[in-house]
Amino acid sequence: MKFAKIKMILALAVAGMIASSAQAQEFGPEWGENATAEQRHQNALTFNYYKDAYDNKNYDQALIYLKDLLEKCPKARVNIYVWGTNIYKQKIARATSLNERGAYTDSLMMLYDKRVENFADHATYGLGYILKAKARDYAMFKASDVRGVIDNFTAAVKANEDDVDPTFINQYFNVLTEAYKNLDVETDEYMENYEYLAELMAKAANEEQQTAFDALFSSSGAADCENLEKIYKERVEANPDDLDLIIKVFNQMNRVDCATEFFVSVGQKYMAMQPSSSIAMALATAYEKMGDIENSLESLKAAVASETDPMLRAQLCIQIAGNMLSLNNPREAADFAKQAIEINPDNGFAYITLASAYAQGAGSCSGFDAQSVYWLAYDVLQNARRLFADDAAQLEQVNMLMNTYRGSFPSKEECFFRGLTTGAAHTVQCGWVSGRTTVK
Repeated sequence: MKFAKIKMILALAVAGMIASSAQAQEFGPEWGENATAEQRHQNALTFNYYKDAYDNKNYDQALIYLKDLLEKCPKARVNIYVWGTNIYKQKIARATSLNERGAYTDSLMMLYDKRVENFADHATYGLGYILKAKARDYAMFKASDVRGVIDNFTAAVKANEDDVDPTFINQYFNVLTEAYKNLDVETDEYMENYEYLAELMAKAANEEQQTAFDALFSSSGAADCENLEKIYKERVEANPDDLDLIIKVFNQMNRVDCATEFFVSVGQKYMAMQPSSSIAMALATAYEKMGDIENSLESLKAAVASETDPMLRAQLCIQIAGNMLSLNNPREAADFAKQAIEINPDNGFAYITLASAYAQGAGSCSGFDAQSVYWLAYDVLQNARRLFADDAAQLEQVNMLMNTYRGSFPSKEECFFRGLTTGAAHTVQCGWVSGRTTVK
């Protein structure tokens, strides 16, 4: 209390000094554009009283002074608005009813508008700064007014186009994305805003900020292939050599598993400029979904050529072999399965694929020679069974396949006629299929 009294005495003393020096000191037009010198002095005194009431947290009295200053000298000092904003936030926080809270919130927004009228051209805290602060407070205190929140953020972003704030844009885009998910914003409006904000983010966002922005878009559900193509197709056609643009479009479309002509055209451009197995694999998947197995295989082959990780290379070879089998090309399937085994002899799927290729290749001959191929395929599956010994599900599949092959072995009579006994060495020769095995 003593401290407050001392401050009040000092304030009155200052006021007295101002009043006594009225003839010697002049206040500019900001203290009252059409006011007399005496009125301007009085306005300056009111400002001092306002500051003292604010410092002492006498907010009710401060608001009386604030109203007077806004009416008589709204251009006097920017602190008129700074302190007033803080006061209204305190009032909102302490409001005991929705009506009271709403009234103080409306006053806060009015104060921001009044500040725009009088200090939009402030060198440091001008229009852009004011509208950002207003948008944040509107979102905090009037969140239920979704359209109002969006409109305030939109105005703030446009006012700051020359000084992009990625954090603020992400805050806005989060609001916009939630509104879209809740059906408060139509797809066309959302996509239009996304494109506009994405261009701004490209100017100033760091990797973390950009990742957060992209994640919001992906989570929205609006990031489907059709919408992405609408946004980017003309831009890519106009800038086919823009690597940054190509990467951005490819990653966004790949993230939502696009399988369209536009996506593969972007992927081909990307692959030509910066070859990698991950691009080739994404293209292979897209081609496969489009029913274009031949181009899918070509992309997988390109992935094998680009990949340096041996385990991944082996997996790619198995994938290629599987596609070759679906194209009824068992010979090439076997070649890639053998490559996979050479790279990683502990991959059980490689042996299953090779055995399947041999079985399919049995069609290249007939009779005993074709039947003996199943001895060779059976041997290969023995390796798969060993590798899947601890995997019950896979082991069951391997055993079923081995039983199937056993049913295609040459008969005992055929072996006896040829002078072959169980366990004897035998060389299989059936078209392109060849190898050493034993009679079974």
